[in-house]
Amino acid sequence: MIYTNISRGLFEKDKMIYSFLIVTSIKRNAGIIDEGIWNLLLRGPSVITAAELDAQLESPDPEILLKLEWDTIYVAELKSQGQFADITQHICDNWAEWKAWF
Repeated sequence: MIYTNISRGLFEKDKMIYSFLIVTSIKRNAGIIDEGIWNLLLRGPSVITAAELDAQLESPDPEILLKLEWDTIYVAELKSQGQFADITQHICDNWAEWKAWF
């Protein structure tokens, strides 16, 4: 009922955002959405320590995967609870397939 009443006062373009925020709030409270990944989505990559920077693989194609994008993927790998485990290695090992997807 609350959703319906609030939706009446929103423009059509804003109803999808409102729905997205409700769904993500419910899933975050239930622990389905990892807070580290949520913060990455909202704020971008966080500060990387020197040790983490040394362990970071080089982008397989710096012209396609720019530094910010590669850092974002790497931070997702570091901050997630396993959802993105070894994704940078997978991208490097399977670059032809990833490149076709991009």
